[in-house]
Amino acid sequence: MTNFNPDFIRALAHGDAEAHEQVNKLPLIERMSIGNAVDQLRRDENIVPMSSGMSIYEQTKSDYIDDDAVSEAMQRRMDIEKQNREFQEQAREKMIAEQTRLAMERARSGLKRNDRLPR
Repeated sequence: MTNFNPDFIRALAHGDAEAHEQVNKLPLIERMSIGNAVDQLRRDENIVPMSSGMSIYEQTKSDYIDDDAVSEAMQRRMDIEKQNREFQEQAREKMIAEQTRLAMERARSGLKRNDRLPR
């Protein structure tokens, strides 16, 4: 703020449209320096601009989020994951049962177990 006119920086901090137009004509480096000075003044003096004003930061508008819709979507996602886990567990149990059945059939017929390596 020392290199710039303090009244000009204060006008930008308060959201003066004419000052903002003048700043837009300046080179990028000077606009960034002025933006830093404006933000520092706003922080130091707790200034809330009357309009969007001059700032180096992009301030996006927040959208309303429906909390009920979010909770419903999360619940659906958790239900799907639970169903997937149950399906995987059932498939695993079926595979184990089939492997056990095959091993028992081999044992009954007198064949060696096929999971042992020859020595």
